[in-house]
Amino acid sequence: MLMETSLLFKTLVILSAQIGILLLSCFYCLYRARIAYERNTTFLGINFRGSVNLKGKLNLIPFHKIQEEFPKRLKKVITKDHTDYKEANNQEEVIRLLKDGYVHEVKGNAFLSSIIVFNSIVMFGTLAVVSAFELGVTVGMIFFTLTSLSMGPIIAYIMLEMDESDGFQALKIVFLVTLLTGFIGYGDFYSFSENSIYGAILSLSLLGLIIFNLARFFIEISRSAVRVSAICGSALFSMFLLYDFNYIRQQEGTFGSNNWETAIEMAFILYLDIINLLLEILEAMDSAGI
Repeated sequence: MLMETSLLFKTLVILSAQIGILLLSCFYCLYRARIAYERNTTFLGINFRGSVNLKGKLNLIPFHKIQEEFPKRLKKVITKDHTDYKEANNQEEVIRLLKDGYVHEVKGNAFLSSIIVFNSIVMFGTLAVVSAFELGVTVGMIFFTLTSLSMGPIIAYIMLEMDESDGFQALKIVFLVTLLTGFIGYGDFYSFSENSIYGAILSLSLLGLIIFNLARFFIEISRSAVRVSAICGSALFSMFLLYDFNYIRQQEGTFGSNNWETAIEMAFILYLDIINLLLEILEAMDSAGI
């Protein structure tokens, strides 16, 4: 019977389902983006132009159309803390401002921003439901599924911003790393989760990575430094996968842990490891200009 299976089996059933939902959502958005490009329309409020990458394949580039009606708003970055805005009432004024170093102001995508906000809310909601509140597996799965559905368009947009083929390459790398770390971690060749020094290194490294990424909002950091950070982040979340797969192995022998409540918590932890690993690899590939 299904309820008599191991904790790992239960965890992988939930994790596989959620990763599948995320990928279906992501691939659907990539498909709709291609349709929008072919029909010269928008998807999620975004326009797309086509280019050919080094492999001779079509690469879609998302962009926002410049306002066609006058007056047009242009901007010029004077200093890091000051941006000058001007309005042009005709094409001659637009040309003059462009020659002076101004650029067209493009409004952000409200729909995509809403998806990001929604994803953040349901992700923290899932974390709270599966870790802090005992609201049952059904509620946890609902939040988990909403997280995966809303994460798909975000991953798709990131892939389109760089190169779709590189994005698929990153997905393959994440798949292989997950298999390898799962085999090593659950195989219990070494008790990663019981090593306090290993756990402390992970915690301190994660804190350092968070501080670095927060600093990027306030200071300018070179592309090479961002790439090094992303490579270190990829290694860090690979190490987290080792730790968490090993932790599942240790929980197998704990009385009362082989249930679906524990499985959904473990699945969400692994899910976060995998998503962060993917994002770091995409960042590393994008910063390297691969």
